[in-house]
Amino acid sequence: MGLDEAVLDLSAPQDAVLRFYRWDGPAITFGYGQRRAHAVQLSAARGFLPRPPVRRPTGGGVVFHDGDMTFSLVFPWNRLSSPLAVYQDLHAALAKALRGSGGPAALWTGQGPEMPLQKACFAAPSPADLVDHAGRKILGGALRKRRGRGLYQASLRQEFFSAPRQDLEALVTRALRPLLARPLVPELPSSWIWAGRTLAEKYRSESWNARR
Repeated sequence: MGLDEAVLDLSAPQDAVLRFYRWDGPAITFGYGQRRAHAVQLSAARGFLPRPPVRRPTGGGVVFHDGDMTFSLVFPWNRLSSPLAVYQDLHAALAKALRGSGGPAALWTGQGPEMPLQKACFAAPSPADLVDHAGRKILGGALRKRRGRGLYQASLRQEFFSAPRQDLEALVTRALRPLLARPLVPELPSSWIWAGRTLAEKYRSESWNARR
């Protein structure tokens, strides 16, 4: 979380930065505007309490990181593009790439019940999420906009695909690159990594995670 915020703040206005996560064991994150009590309650109900939930800098609900593929994208956010338009553009490109690999992926159109945001993110889809043929959510994302820059954080359920993780990462990269009209930053500068480590203390802190 800290590194994503550092990249959002320190990257140049024209930069596009794609980063894939590897979690150090099971973890839980919840959206910036959510109450921590909801995350704790949902985790307890599921019997999933590996470590304290962490508040993300982006919105959305509770996400259980228990084998998912998590990734983030920092990008120039056109001031005329709404959050829904950003989701639709990103997820339509991802759906096409994932279908091309033989996986099930389609944009959810909003038909059917939508779960409130305080519920677990993958309990049911929201408009512009990706779903499989049975309507089960396979990918969701959350956004943050700051000074004309966007941070998109996403979770993809790998169990819906037979392809290995490295192939899924390559698919995601190929799908998103044409949308950005600029090369992806190939390597994070050491100053960004240092700033991310400093910000990591913020995301471990009680003042941040219990702010609501």
